[in-house]
Amino acid sequence: MKMKKMLIVALAAGALFACGSPLLAQDANTPPPGGAPGGGRRGGPMTTDALIARFQMALGDTNKLTDVELPKVKTVLDDMIKKQTDLRADQSVAQEDRAAKRMAIVKDASDAIKGILTADQFAIVQPILQQAGRGRRGGGGAGGPPPAAPPAQP
Repeated sequence: MKMKKMLIVALAAGALFACGSPLLAQDANTPPPGGAPGGGRRGGPMTTDALIARFQMALGDTNKLTDVELPKVKTVLDDMIKKQTDLRADQSVAQEDRAAKRMAIVKDASDAIKGILTADQFAIVQPILQQAGRGRRGGGGAGGPPPAAPPAQP
């Protein structure tokens, strides 16, 4: 009798384990939580609004973009993103040339934004702009520098 009860309990536990795990599986149509902030997609081109949102977050309340600066910066970013998109779509450009042209596009945008913002604002915004110019977050592209190593802990 004792063996029969143990067998029933073991079968019940096995059934719960076998049937319960599919219920915990994530639905394939459900987007992962904590997507990219500001509407940017991982692996895709960053939007102007997403870049502006990152600028505003980094600048904080003390250095935020003024009503005069904002449309000027938006125009420069729109132009930069359009040029990058066109470059990405142009399959006739060799990989080495593509990296050089991408860097030139970012440099032009950086120079234009430097003329619009204060020195303090530009110092905060420049790393974000350089990161966006690499075409993906957190890594150097082909021909680009690798991401900076974190500082060594003492």
